[in-house]
Amino acid sequence: MKSVLPSAAAVLPFLHGAYAFWRMNCAVIQTGRVDPVVNPGAVAAHAHSIVGGSNIGVNSTYATMVNSSCTSCELRADKSAYWTPLLYYNYPNGSFFEVPHGGSVVYYLARGPNETGIQPFQPGFMMLSGNKAARSYDNETVTWGNAAYPGRPIADRVSFACLVGSGPEPPNQPYIFNATSCVNGLRGQIVFQACWDGINLYKSDNSHVAYLSGIDNGICPPGYEHQLPILFIETNYAVSQVPDAVDDSRFVFSQGDPTGFGFHGDFINGWEMDVQTEAVNTCLYNGAPDGVVQECPVLNSVDTNGYAQNCPEQPPQIGEPVHGLIERLPGCINITYGPEAAPAASMECPSTVAQPSITPTPDSTPLPTASPTPGAQFGLPEQQYLGCYNDTASSGYYRTLNSLAYVNYTVMTVEFCQQYCMDNGYILSGVEYAQECHCDNEINPTTIAAANGTVNECTWNCGGTLTANGVQEFCGGLGYIDVYRNTNSSFDAFGDNTNTAGNAQPYTPAGGFGSNYLGCYSDTPGQPRTLTGPNTAFNNMTIDVCATFCQQGPGYQYYGLEYATQCYCGNDIAPTGLFLTPTTNPTNDTCQMRCRGSEPEVCGGPGALSLYNNTLYVPPVEVPHVGKYGAQACITDPNTNGRPLQGNFTASADMTVEKCIKFCLGSYYHYAGVEYAEECYCGNEIVESSGGVLVPCNATNGMLCAGNDEEYCGGSGFMNLYYSESL
Repeated sequence: MKSVLPSAAAVLPFLHGAYAFWRMNCAVIQTGRVDPVVNPGAVAAHAHSIVGGSNIGVNSTYATMVNSSCTSCELRADKSAYWTPLLYYNYPNGSFFEVPHGGSVVYYLARGPNETGIQPFQPGFMMLSGNKAARSYDNETVTWGNAAYPGRPIADRVSFACLVGSGPEPPNQPYIFNATSCVNGLRGQIVFQACWDGINLYKSDNSHVAYLSGIDNGICPPGYEHQLPILFIETNYAVSQVPDAVDDSRFVFSQGDPTGFGFHGDFINGWEMDVQTEAVNTCLYNGAPDGVVQECPVLNSVDTNGYAQNCPEQPPQIGEPVHGLIERLPGCINITYGPEAAPAASMECPSTVAQPSITPTPDSTPLPTASPTPGAQFGLPEQQYLGCYNDTASSGYYRTLNSLAYVNYTVMTVEFCQQYCMDNGYILSGVEYAQECHCDNEINPTTIAAANGTVNECTWNCGGTLTANGVQEFCGGLGYIDVYRNTNSSFDAFGDNTNTAGNAQPYTPAGGFGSNYLGCYSDTPGQPRTLTGPNTAFNNMTIDVCATFCQQGPGYQYYGLEYATQCYCGNDIAPTGLFLTPTTNPTNDTCQMRCRGSEPEVCGGPGALSLYNNTLYVPPVEVPHVGKYGAQACITDPNTNGRPLQGNFTASADMTVEKCIKFCLGSYYHYAGVEYAEECYCGNEIVESSGGVLVPCNATNGMLCAGNDEEYCGGSGFMNLYYSESL
């Protein structure tokens, strides 16, 4: 007999242990009743959410998938398709609302004693994991195993994680639970078979594959000695975004399953075989322990952060509503609660429901993607590719190219941008974010080229039409820009040497930061400033303007510039100020805002300070003696039980050490003490009850005398102490 609920021991979290694996993010590419594995060439019984290659459709094969023009997964060489059922919320009036989700995360894992012998998926390979008809937990059907690797209920291939948002997450379960409490999503999880007979690429009863003894670990059964990567798919359903969802039991999967026991997944291989084979052989075992694709060189070479933009969701192939609020489940599927297995869907709707139309499956051969190397010519004649540069600007004062910009997704290509910039009198052009064109005659001096080996920054397909020679171009990426230079020596950027063509403003790059530049320091808002002295802001801020400001009055040892217009002074660098850039390479993407008063110069950045040493600074001194009075150690002044010197007192806006000593001598006191810049105390003894303690004088906390900015007059809570034995 099959039980409805599993034992606690059966509900084990997947992905345990320290093994090599990789994972990739995937956006939705197609939604609807499409399932070329179970229902090839026909409308499927229920609706799925599909991620992967753009050619997915009812007639998809390996040949069509690998020829997809793009993939919604971040690895461009993986044109495979992966799908799981849609999740809906059933309102009391009978209508259904699709639970939103942004796609899936797909894992490739190496597990078990044969993890070093894993083989790649072959062309034409397909499989299904899970049982769409299940409505209860099957604790009798168990994987093959032995004493060393015992079997496990195959129902454990399905699990759900409730992401509560705060506090410990509840244990995974193989059914829908606490859905309305999952503020960060209800994540459906499915593990696929990893054991293959080595002969059949697909069998309709799925007997060409089998599960490992432990589902996500262990050994393969006899007859299935060929071990494949373990596929593990996560689909996070945003249950908290469903309006008025108050009843956990009303969530239902598209095959009419309100329990979740019938959760399932499908896979059709579409990998470029050379990439998959190398990744399996070099990175699946002992190669990517953190699952990050950038840790695997071959996968890093085909990685992109623009997968959702490069390959957006395709128009639905099946012409029926599946999104938003709908009257019935797609295919008029009935809800079946179990615990018995659900009957096969009739796939027939009442005559009042229009039959869905089927759009032919796309079969678009991908065009080669142009990826020029720095220094090579590309695009229009005499245009040289300079490289991929960071461009994380939120202000026009520190973009890589600053002078002119144009945005148009529909027409944007490399050639369009190059021509646009030339027409407006600029030598440099740059494409970014698939749709942006930027122009200038100089590259921002603080711009940094993308590091060697980081190939996924400038990988967003241009939004415009393809070039005449049938090559797909890249137009930068998220916060990264592809920059080109017009190398035609006869091109006059400013037109007849008037320097007025287009919007061009001639300038030269920054001419060095000077030997007194200390580097880029953090200056985090909400924490003590890196320089705690006077500060100001000017719209005409330059390095010299700030230096002059901090040399006025007493003068300060350091000056720093921030956020294009701000200037700070100080005699010490606060501990909260963190050193960000080596002085040998001052160009850093944190301190990269151009000075508002002199664009070629750099004036820090958001929360970052370009720090300089004031070479004209003359540090104040502690006066060693005045007449008969010699300097003693400093003394603290907690002022909780009177001052350490209680004989006489004066204060003056022009206080100096000499003035205080003269006052105390005139009052016949052996001790004189200056405090808080303008206070003077006298006495013949140090009053012990005051709590004052003799300490070394510390210029860090010292305050300059109000009447002489080259002397120290104590500080806040301590005084410089002077003593004369004779009067």
